[in-house]
Amino acid sequence: MKKYTSLILLLSILILSACTKDFEGINTNPNPTEPDRVDPKLQFSYILNRASSESFEQWRGNLMYCSEWVQHLSGDWEPDRYNTTNEDWLSSWWNSSYLRVGKDVVDLIATTEEGSNIQSMAIIFKVYFFQKLTDMYGDIPYSEGNQGAVFAKPTYDKQQDIYNSFITELKTAINNLDDSKDDLGTADLLYEGDISKWKKFGNSLLLRIAMRISNVDPDLAKETGQSALENGVMTSNEDMAYITFSGSNPNGKNSNGVGEIFQNFGGSGHRFRYSDEVVNFVINNDDPREDNLMETYNSDGTVDNTVGSGNHLGRPNGIPTGTNDFVFAQPNKATIMTYDAPAIYFSFAEVEFLRAEAILLNWISGDIKEAYESGVYAACQQFQLYPNAEAIDEDDIEDYLEENDIEYDASRAKEQINTQKWLVLLFDGFEAYANYRRSGFPNLTPGLTDGESNGEIPRRLRYPRDEKDNNTENYNEAASRLNEGDVITSRMWWDVN
Repeated sequence: MKKYTSLILLLSILILSACTKDFEGINTNPNPTEPDRVDPKLQFSYILNRASSESFEQWRGNLMYCSEWVQHLSGDWEPDRYNTTNEDWLSSWWNSSYLRVGKDVVDLIATTEEGSNIQSMAIIFKVYFFQKLTDMYGDIPYSEGNQGAVFAKPTYDKQQDIYNSFITELKTAINNLDDSKDDLGTADLLYEGDISKWKKFGNSLLLRIAMRISNVDPDLAKETGQSALENGVMTSNEDMAYITFSGSNPNGKNSNGVGEIFQNFGGSGHRFRYSDEVVNFVINNDDPREDNLMETYNSDGTVDNTVGSGNHLGRPNGIPTGTNDFVFAQPNKATIMTYDAPAIYFSFAEVEFLRAEAILLNWISGDIKEAYESGVYAACQQFQLYPNAEAIDEDDIEDYLEENDIEYDASRAKEQINTQKWLVLLFDGFEAYANYRRSGFPNLTPGLTDGESNGEIPRRLRYPRDEKDNNTENYNEAASRLNEGDVITSRMWWDVN
């Protein structure tokens, strides 16, 4: 069983990060025989937890921008209308990435034994985390990032260089993992120290990276993807990378950050609804996941029992503010949006869709249909991770795979693979939005207002204004490398679809 993060862990980290005017005097250990820093295992636990338990960052990065722009969600927020003028919202994910998880994981890597298991695991998670950041903005501080004492004004690495570093770092970290070295045990909230599963996670991440660059560097992509698949990616839902929560402390480290957003705001759902793109796709194809995924609520938070399966309504992206939102479906707060819902970092279903596309690209031999259907099965069966969700019968999955738009069609293979990936990545807006821009699927209709993108789905998020004001030279250089400058219609290096 996975272990829940304890309050003691949180207090340890808070004590570590506390600042005072007399910093040097108060923070000098009077007993040289005692350790000067927090236990690295506790620090790693905190990092793994922090990346998914904070509702604020999930709201302003994952949901408000990525999930709305990839049309998983529609919200009564300006980003849904392709506007990014609210600087607090715009800068939130950037600031939290560098100041919190990014800083902690970089420090952990720098202060742990070279080649140790904990350092190698931290490197894998660092790549996982920073890929989200570069895929939202493009060029970012990476090699000099999170080292303020040395690089007060870090340069922006080119995204191509960052991706090359990702590949090198992952391969080294995976090779350094060894059962005979340090054992993290329950401090490892993903796999409880299981080295074989960490290697599968690392190789699966390599496969994701390979697919991301497949349109711009096909030779490196093929080499990297082949290597990842040969060395061993996830092979079942048992290999998934996810965090569990007890839900015993709402608004704390023992709760799912996305779940908090929907639970804490009652019937309002914090102004988020499912996009009509999601609802229509699910209903039109008799998707067996519908009841687990969605519900329609009254303004007092009770379920609207007049709306049943097959009758939910999605909210079109970009509709005017003030529309009656209570006619539109929300994520189901009793099943997938609970405080104790798991946070899935990387699913086996996604790996199978990646494998299917790798076969399609002739990276490896295999049966595309088999890999595609395996991905659909895994996506439906992963609801077993949610404490209150209903298990989906295999017969229902078989029926789903016989639906007209779902049944495998070799002439539409790329579209079907990436549309199913789009659906399984619900609430991981970061990856869904990146994969949509890379693959071009599903075929999404832009929202109803023009905003800053002239009515087109944005291609990236603008840099925070603080960067322009305080890291001006490096910001200007990075902005000059974008084809249209620092605007939401500029395309990053790998975005050529």
